[in-house]
Amino acid sequence: MLHEIEDLELERSRTYERGEFSSAPPLLAYFDLTVEGDAAVYAGRLRGALSAVLALAISEDFASEDIPVDTVPEWFVGVCRGDDGPTEVFARDGSEHYSEQTGGGPWELQNWLYRFDPDLEVRGWSWWDLTALPDGRLRMWADTWGEPFFSWEDLRWLLYTCGAGAVEGPVLAKPEVWAQETSA
Repeated sequence: MLHEIEDLELERSRTYERGEFSSAPPLLAYFDLTVEGDAAVYAGRLRGALSAVLALAISEDFASEDIPVDTVPEWFVGVCRGDDGPTEVFARDGSEHYSEQTGGGPWELQNWLYRFDPDLEVRGWSWWDLTALPDGRLRMWADTWGEPFFSWEDLRWLLYTCGAGAVEGPVLAKPEVWAQETSA
């Protein structure tokens, strides 16, 4: 899917401000997240990491060999390198959960960042919202252009390394379902 700069700017704004129901697509996909630790802390890490990367997608030239990473959270840079040292425990645990679910190892940071190149059509999702479920889990909502099957390993990596113990989904739903939930 092609992500125009204007679309990336709207997506970035939704990382912290809930989108309007009137602007919701006809179908959204959601992922139920079991997080380890405080859900609000997890939400802050997820929103912060994604916002930083979307800012890079809006401003950087992806024709260069490496995208600068000085605005990307250090823990995320470390877990993408597979650091055993200063990487936060939640990120290391999340990387292990990701490996258990997929059989894959850490995403190389530059490879992961290039998934956000506005001129590539490899990222099959766009952030929509993060909501809290009554049972303590979180629900991450994405616009997948109504597609039930889409490229989302980059998203799964992010969800786990922010501290998710389990990621279930994706499930397609009408935006009315999203609108009834409370943002996290």
